[in-house]
Amino acid sequence: MFSPSDVAVHSDWFKEWFNHPAYLKLYAHRSLEEAERTVAMLLEVITIDSRPPRALDVACGSGRHAVALAENGFEVTANDLSESLLAEARKLAAKKNVALRFARYDMRDLPFENEFDLVVQLFTSFGYFERDDDDRLTLRCVARALKPKGWYVLDFFNANYVRKRLQPETRRTIDGLDILEQRIIFGERVVKSITIAENGRAHRFIESVRLYSADELSEMLAEAGFQIRHRFGDYRGEPFDMESSPRLILIAQK
Repeated sequence: MFSPSDVAVHSDWFKEWFNHPAYLKLYAHRSLEEAERTVAMLLEVITIDSRPPRALDVACGSGRHAVALAENGFEVTANDLSESLLAEARKLAAKKNVALRFARYDMRDLPFENEFDLVVQLFTSFGYFERDDDDRLTLRCVARALKPKGWYVLDFFNANYVRKRLQPETRRTIDGLDILEQRIIFGERVVKSITIAENGRAHRFIESVRLYSADELSEMLAEAGFQIRHRFGDYRGEPFDMESSPRLILIAQK
């Protein structure tokens, strides 16, 4: 098992890992169909009068949620720091024949102001940074990017659920890759070591995410000028339960 000393400083872990080809293989089970269902669930409770509505996907990854929003009539800006993930998003948009605008900004440095009716930050694309103040800065950037009364969706894991059900170690094989995932709670973060073996060579990556509670995120959103309108506990839209919900999906309004 890896130890806390192995992961004490990995402030830029996302830059290396999200640009590696194995990342998409590891999360290939997260499909476009799932994204379409998630977007449909969100749009059941979000009302936007603008035509056409404009949306920003803060950390779009391979573009599945951005494409789903575009298919629902949004003009979408798909933003990510990873060049390789943006390339995948462009491929998906072309395949689905939808028009997306692409941007590459650190979420702490989003340049937009009063442009969007909806901002989404999905699949635990928050809490990456060492300093909580950087996460607060991200929320302020999101608030600035939104029009008055605009909507923000923050999809995070339920920290209580993670703490109680953490699997210390799992192994699997995907497309010839032998993958060992080891997990620990280190301070106020959940840290995962990912070792990928292929053709006798091993590569190791780290994921490290802040374990924000529902109350902490609610307070941070309020500080950034948001009011929470809905809280869901999964991608089906079930009510959030602190003990049993796998997700914490907060829908807030500026």
